[in-house]
Amino acid sequence: MRARIKTKRPRQKLPLRFRLFLLFILLVLIGIGGYYFLSLPIWRITDVSVSGAQMLSAEEIKDLSGIPISENLFFTSFKRPRDNLRKITAIKDFHLYRLPPGTVVIKINERKPIAVLVFKNKSAIVDEAGYILNRNPNLTLNVPSMTELPVISGIGTAEFNGEERIDPQASRLIVEIITELSDLLGSRHLQLTTGGFSKISFSLDDILLVKIGRNEDIRRKMEIFKALLPQIEGRWANVEYVDVRYPENPAIRFK
Repeated sequence: MRARIKTKRPRQKLPLRFRLFLLFILLVLIGIGGYYFLSLPIWRITDVSVSGAQMLSAEEIKDLSGIPISENLFFTSFKRPRDNLRKITAIKDFHLYRLPPGTVVIKINERKPIAVLVFKNKSAIVDEAGYILNRNPNLTLNVPSMTELPVISGIGTAEFNGEERIDPQASRLIVEIITELSDLLGSRHLQLTTGGFSKISFSLDDILLVKIGRNEDIRRKMEIFKALLPQIEGRWANVEYVDVRYPENPAIRFK
């Protein structure tokens, strides 16, 4: 007799609908477990760290940010702290990082001061975009090279663009003049008068008056002014003004 060969019956697969149901149940259980795990007290915010603060005080940044201490690190919204940090004009940009188990890291990039503007009863430290860095009275601004910044007066308060920055046209003018005179300024006092941007002039150390005229070809006019400096070296007190309003025909008027 021939031996019967036993064949295995193919294993029946679970219906697709049932398998999807099991997968759904598994995902729900994982989600519940994950939520429970992330809700444990170990994930409460206990510390705030500030990175990148040089002029600004890290402690003051912590206080002004309003990071909610003792709330859950993962489920807490940082919308309000972000809004608070955006109000600090001395901060150019920032990022918030959640560092388990309970630390929030605030990484900031500070604006770079370029000049000190002096008005009748106050002063303003500004960057190259014209943002006023010391506008917040609750924030300490420690500029190590403060005495080396050009001091600029003669800009009217009408040229403020709200409370955060001065008029962009005025800031561009300041940047162009400071950039071109960077090797001359040092700790010199620079008094700039915008004159409605049509009668611009500045004086160095309240002695040497330079007439620029309209707000155009500033760099060319500055190059001509620097080329004329050797002719009046050591004789600034004897010069009434240097006129570069017309670059093709500059002039030095002596007293």
